[in-house]
Amino acid sequence: MSENVLVLQDVGFSYRLTRKSFSPPVLKKINLTVQGGEILVLVGPSGAGKSSLLRLLNRLEDPTEGKIIFDGFLLTDRVPQ
Repeated sequence: MSENVLVLQDVGFSYRLTRKSFSPPVLKKINLTVQGGEILVLVGPSGAGKSSLLRLLNRLEDPTEGKIIFDGFLLTDRVPQ
C-alpha cells in the first residue's frame, strides 16, 4: 500500500486585494489525498479554481485556511528554494 504523498485538509483560498482586504473565497474546504504512484487530473470550467489550486501547491500563494501536507511536511513550513 502506498503512503499519502499529498494531503489537503479544509484548504481555502482568497486573493489579497489590499493590505487589509481579500477577494471572496476562490477555494472553500478542499479535501484531497493523493497517494504515491497516483496520477491526478484537474478538470472543470473556467473560474472553478484549478489554477488557484496549482498556485497553492507550488507555493506561489499560501492558503488562507487549512493545511497542505506534502511528503509528511506542512507545506507552509518549508522555505521555497
